Amino acid sequence: MTVIGPRRPTDGRSPLRWRGRVALTSAILLATGLALTGCGESAADSGPLNCSYPSTGDHTRPADKPTNLDVPRTGEVPLQLRTTAGIIDITLIRDGAPCAVHSFVSLLDQAYFVHTPCHRLTAPPAAIAVLQCGDPTGRGTGGPGYVVEDELPEGLEKADSAGSESSAVVYPRGTIALANRGVADSGGSQFFLVYQDSALPPTYSVLGAVDDASLPVLDAIAAAGNDGSFGSGDGRPVPEVLINAVDVRR
Repeated sequence: MTVIGPRRPTDGRSPLRWRGRVALTSAILLATGLALTGCGESAADSGPLNCSYPSTGDHTRPADKPTNLDVPRTGEVPLQLRTTAGIIDITLIRDGAPCAVHSFVSLLDQAYFVHTPCHRLTAPPAAIAVLQCGDPTGRGTGGPGYVVEDELPEGLEKADSAGSESSAVVYPRGTIALANRGVADSGGSQFFLVYQDSALPPTYSVLGAVDDASLPVLDAIAAAGNDGSFGSGDGRPVPEVLINAVDVRR
């Protein structure tokens, strides 16, 4: 894997807006049956951060658990998803969900996502706008054999109450967040990329954000549409989107 230095947004967003943008992504997947998880400690706590990754007893591709002691609380991890639809550059941000990001980086280092599909794309009339990946089976039910405890996002803008739950927040375009099974502490390997601002409950751990220059790749995937196999506006991307390689740039 290649290595480069971390990058920060260059479009003038303030740190608060940057973290808000990352957090908004999580809410979208909850409305579609996806959920986010993280660890039970606040990144604001002092001292070493210890995470919990309980085993589930099943996995769809073997994966070692990440180390759970002395997990980094801060820092950024740039990475590149090389997909059949184009290259997607992403910056993981540990501050908001250090345990979830730590797990994600561990899976990246194990090449867990290589040669796996992005199995879900939502588009109008669906209420959210996301591309979901991370299940080696491509069925939306697979995981690494362990779960990540919830790290809920904070400071997100409240969504307009019209057409959304009163507790919903806005997950901004470009957010990457950890999906889950719709119950607490059930995230694993699946993640989603938000290509348009979406309103969801604040129950998804935010991993980071897609770099602005890569957003047109998501737009092109969305424009191509889905097969509707999961419902109106919800299905597998057409054509199929595969992750061929991942470069973590540390």
